[in-house]
Amino acid sequence: MITLLETLVDGADGAYASKQDLRNLEHAMSSWSERKAAYLAVEANEKSIIDRARRSMENDKLFHENNRLNPAMLECCCRDMTLTLRSYALGMLLQDEEMLKDRFIYWHKNILQSMDLAKYQGSKFVYDSICIELPREQSKLFKPYFKIDSEITASPELN
Repeated sequence: MITLLETLVDGADGAYASKQDLRNLEHAMSSWSERKAAYLAVEANEKSIIDRARRSMENDKLFHENNRLNPAMLECCCRDMTLTLRSYALGMLLQDEEMLKDRFIYWHKNILQSMDLAKYQGSKFVYDSICIELPREQSKLFKPYFKIDSEITASPELN
């Protein structure tokens, strides 16, 4: 929504907003109550979502290679997954893919690559947990944001 509002303000510079910009804003506003409910559900269920994601990660073979599954790494990954969950919840609430990419996804990809965890898809564990812990109507609101994440993190170059 931040990017949407910036686009509307920039495009209307000295003029009226375009019909398309107004339609986009109206669409964003019409889904506010559903997105707010999903955001609050994530907040209320954060512990169970992260606990489930952690268990899935612990069972993933990537973490059993090269003895990566140690207590310090687990705690680091849980902090990462919590930050991921909170960032995606905010992106979904504000319906702002660009803000999410700029403020979280590119940074996170660089961190994972620097830790030699480029193949690690921690956000997948988080998304899968959201799909289990939240009602379907709420969890489907997160799908576009995690799809963007998987596309960006799958590309080999640093952003």
